[in-house]
Parts: sequence; structure tokens; C-alpha cells
Amino acid sequence: MGTLNMLGLAKRIGARFLLTSTSEVYGDPLQHPQKETYWGNVNPIGVRSCYDEGKRTAETLAMDYHRGAGVEVRIARIFNTYGPRMGLDDGRVVSNFVAQ
Repeated sequence: MGTLNMLGLAKRIGARFLLTSTSEVYGDPLQHPQKETYWGNVNPIGVRSCYDEGKRTAETLAMDYHRGAGVEVRIARIFNTYGPRMGLDDGRVVSNFVAQ
């Protein structure tokens, strides 16, 4: 709902919209690294599917506003980040570096 509300605001005031997404939209990828044309290998009922599907929905809404309402949209899919309460053994680049 937050993304939808912000897209509506961007449309009303003519603002450019930046959506920070995630590599999780690819699911468990079958190719590494993923190209922009890769659509993913998605499990819509997996343990993290609420997060994955939420990000995919946000990207879809952003592109619909771009195509349908002319909102200038940018989507940044961020990979391998680290944040609070993240386990050192989660397998991401930064946590692996810290653990080593």
C-alpha cells in the first residue's frame, strides 16, 4: 500500500519515483549472475514468499504507473546487503566478510 500511495503522489506532483527492490524477486535463480532479461525461479508459497511477492508486486505497480500514467520510474535491485539482526551465517557477502 505504501508503494501504491507513493506512486499516486508521484503522479500527482510529477515526481520521479525510485523503488529499491531486491534480488529476492528472482527466487532461487537458475543462472548466475542474473541478466535483466532473466525472470527467475520463484516459489510463491515458500517461507520468504511474502517478502518476495511483495517486492515483485511493488515492481509491477511501478511499471504499470510508468506505462499507464507516464510516471518516470527507476527500479534498483540491491544485492548482498547487510542489516540489523542479520545472522553472520546467512551466506551474504558482507556477513561472510565479517565472519571471516
